[in-house]
Amino acid sequence: MAPSTRVVFRFCFVYLGLYCLCTQVITVFGGVLTGPTSDLSGARFLRPLVDRVAADVFGVAGPLVHAATASSDRRSDWVLVFVLMMIATAVTVIWSVSARGRTSHPALFTWFRLLLRFALAGQLLLYGVAKIVLAQMPSPPLSTLMTPFGELTPMGVLWSSVGASPAYEVVVGCTETIGGILLLVPATAALGALVSSVALTQVFVLNMTYDVPVKIMSCHLLAIGVFLLAPDLRRLADVLLSLRVVEPVRRAPIFGSRRANACVVVAQIALALWIAIPIVQSGVDSRDTHGDTRDKPALYGMWEVESFSADGRMVPLSVTEDKLWRRVFFEYAGEMKYQRMDDAFGIYLAAVDMDSHTIDLRRYGNSGQSSTLAFGLLDGDRLRMSGVLEGQEVTIALRKSDTSGLPLKGRGFHWVQDYPYNPDSR
Repeated sequence: MAPSTRVVFRFCFVYLGLYCLCTQVITVFGGVLTGPTSDLSGARFLRPLVDRVAADVFGVAGPLVHAATASSDRRSDWVLVFVLMMIATAVTVIWSVSARGRTSHPALFTWFRLLLRFALAGQLLLYGVAKIVLAQMPSPPLSTLMTPFGELTPMGVLWSSVGASPAYEVVVGCTETIGGILLLVPATAALGALVSSVALTQVFVLNMTYDVPVKIMSCHLLAIGVFLLAPDLRRLADVLLSLRVVEPVRRAPIFGSRRANACVVVAQIALALWIAIPIVQSGVDSRDTHGDTRDKPALYGMWEVESFSADGRMVPLSVTEDKLWRRVFFEYAGEMKYQRMDDAFGIYLAAVDMDSHTIDLRRYGNSGQSSTLAFGLLDGDRLRMSGVLEGQEVTIALRKSDTSGLPLKGRGFHWVQDYPYNPDSR
């Protein structure tokens, strides 16, 4: 092992090892005892140091956000990366000076590579299975279908475009899942690292170009994939670029005893099942709670306002009445969205009682202020709501819209198209 290679390995060993321990990467090893995204990371032990560095080095005023927010790009995450780099650099220097006579670390490399294989496989399975069951990016919500394109965030555009094409989402999920499975098998680990690196390159590019707040995580997962692939890069170049014949690699066994090595194989199989089973179960559960197979609320649908009366006065359905409701959406249990005439959206916490035919509405962040509306269904596609809404006596008549006729929902797939369906969209 060349001196520069030893230094790089030592740095990667410390830095990537610490990153795995301080993030959700390590949580997959909790297996059936924990959820695959449980907060088992060791980052909490570094929080005092991270807070101090943020204030003293980067001049960050105010407390950092450490609570889980579905983002790996919080200020605390960036400062943590800096802290880990400084720790890894210092340890690498001390290690290299104290081990000047050591030319290689074969056993340490073997065990560290094994750890990273399973850590990366767990993350790929986590996100891959979620895509296969259409839970990570479900079909666009009804309210999104009515949102002007220019008002969507870049991440919203990405989520909606992928969710609108279930076949594409499944293919991407299969690629990630296959990469994870290949990593779990020792004989296919190199192929798994290659497939995973390609898949993660796409993920990283999408996160960077659509401002998805998982940039740090995807970058590090890609770095782990490249690290696992690094020992085989020269051989891959010989095959793919130079078209030279390469000899098969004979990996040195971990132990000298055949029985001990057989036990290692059995342990890897057991660990793979330990990691994979709760991830698959979590994906199925996520599909049933967030995906298209979730339980729909009783009034599920998009309802167009046909008439709106406030304090006995019929309010004209005009864009000049920008505060007036234009549409009402029942999409998820426990909430009701509405779209105003100016296309802005609002949302209530909603408790729908089908027995008493009432809807209890509460503002997010102001649970003390509530409104109760009585409702009646006519022919299944017409809804009438009445009662006191935020101090006004209102009567609202609504008609259920059929969203299947929207091009994004009903256009479908066509092998033959003599002309583009949307030539005016450019």
